[in-house]
Amino acid sequence: MKRRFLLPLALVAGALSANACGDGLGGYLISNEQELELGASVDAQLRYQYRIATPEDAATVWAAELVASLVPASAPFRDPAEIGGYKVAVIADDDLINAFAAPGGFTYISTGLILQAQDCAEITGVLGHELGHVTERHGVKQLEEQYAVSVIAEWFLGEGIANDVANGIYGFLLSTTFSQEHEAEADSVGLQIAYGAGYNPYGLTDFFAKLLALSSGVEVPTFLSSHPATQDRIDDTSAEIEKRYGDAVNPGTTQTYGCLGTTMTLDQIKAHIQGGLAIIPGTGEGPPADASSNAAADQSGT
Repeated sequence: MKRRFLLPLALVAGALSANACGDGLGGYLISNEQELELGASVDAQLRYQYRIATPEDAATVWAAELVASLVPASAPFRDPAEIGGYKVAVIADDDLINAFAAPGGFTYISTGLILQAQDCAEITGVLGHELGHVTERHGVKQLEEQYAVSVIAEWFLGEGIANDVANGIYGFLLSTTFSQEHEAEADSVGLQIAYGAGYNPYGLTDFFAKLLALSSGVEVPTFLSSHPATQDRIDDTSAEIEKRYGDAVNPGTTQTYGCLGTTMTLDQIKAHIQGGLAIIPGTGEGPPADASSNAAADQSGT
């Protein structure tokens, strides 16, 4: 079966794209509370599209423990309390090799990524990168740069973000490629988070290299919501690790490649995934029937 490296793109709602305007304030218009609301709306849309493991499933517990091991090292970049901490979920898709962090700290990792990883340093390198996008508010900044102040204000006027608006935000975030500056910043923050948590930061470059190998000379795979894995990126990240930490960190030596603070090993979690996860009922089955019926009725004019 062909592996997938990207979360499929949702369509951007026309109501939003029609009002798009590049006069946002670069990460300062949307408050922490509103960022959390945005993230919750994205989370709801994602759960329509993907099967999600239950919070009690061993894979979810393990992933949450792994993210928790990174939290103290992420705090100097941004206090997680601002957004109520990180909310971790596991996407049950063995062919999807991806992780994604939405505004507000909603963090996802696919079973495909877990199964492809050789060690926890690779996974925490990826997760550190994603946490870097959250600490630096990259998703929020992109929304503010794309949409007019008046449009953003309208999102938060009701009791909650409207479904069509939420769908548009979800589509925009997944279909928009981060700038090279944001990607480099997330790589830098991510490797510092991984190192600060006790992991070997070369785990991130190891996973980049793995994705390149998986491409088998065809189209270069991408991951982390359109983040290209290239040799230049491997070289740049490796150079920063060497510059920051010198001989204190070397590929294959010092700092752990194992899992810290988890009750199960990576091998045990892989075996659990292969045995089957407990799935939240209704996830991955599309919007509720009544919502679909209402949309169809609107389109037919009834």
